Amino acid sequence: MCYDKGEKFEDPLNFRSHSLILQRGQKILLYRILIADNEFLIRWSLTQALSQEGYEVIAVEDGQKAIETGRTTYFDFVITDLFMPEIDGWGVLNFFRRTQPPCRVIVITAHGEDDTGRIAREKGAWAYVEKPFIIEKIKGILKEPAPCLN
Repeated sequence: MCYDKGEKFEDPLNFRSHSLILQRGQKILLYRILIADNEFLIRWSLTQALSQEGYEVIAVEDGQKAIETGRTTYFDFVITDLFMPEIDGWGVLNFFRRTQPPCRVIVITAHGEDDTGRIAREKGAWAYVEKPFIIEKIKGILKEPAPCLN
């Protein structure tokens, strides 16, 4: 089957929808990413960098808005700050792990402690990254293969 740029691809379970793009004759899925961070510059710089990489990005300023957005939109990845007003990153992680189980959550923070990364992984985070130099690290993480979800 031949796909045109921007053509929608529905998975067999109808759980999510991706746009397909063609790159050198290969089908490439366009992943949808949610960024939740109360710091404007972090949201803006991540959105710019990841959009330029070809990802579909939505950014919100707190955990409450992340959860509201997650109630109506499927995301392949969620990048969430740990410390935010309203609902913190742990709440965002918990929501997406319960409601969108294949979704991969990346926890970011500037205020982590020695065991924050371990705790994040125990709670089901895909990855943990400490600010401020996060863009290149996150680009690498997004390209990592997913573990078996069976």
